[in-house]
Amino acid sequence: MIAIFSLAQESVAIAEEVKRVLLAEGFDAELICSELISCEGGKKVKSVYRAIKESFKEKRNIVAILPMGVVVRAIEPKKKTEDPWVVCIDENGKWVIPVLNGHRGANKFAELIAAGISAQAVITTLEESHPTSP
Repeated sequence: MIAIFSLAQESVAIAEEVKRVLLAEGFDAELICSELISCEGGKKVKSVYRAIKESFKEKRNIVAILPMGVVVRAIEPKKKTEDPWVVCIDENGKWVIPVLNGHRGANKFAELIAAGISAQAVITTLEESHPTSP
């Protein structure tokens, strides 16, 4: 299950597009929005921050269309080999950034989502940044 989070009304359309892309690729995805915004077909929550924290603890992969600082503060990484991957998208839908566990899926999903919503994936892991590194 992939949890897609939207905090602001301006990012709901991007969140819905991400969900469509992931469903079309055969993945199970759920849209989760703040109860303060309109989000058709999504689960409404009082605190998106708390919902991100809970999803991470439940080992659900995360796509967050909100500021990366909120996401980083909400998750509490424990173990690189067990934590789910996390991807963050800016609220304008221009940049898709793997935040955690790039080699365990975040890079692949960032590229898939970026292609699906006409955005740019920002891959920062060593192998992709320096393909000729030893």
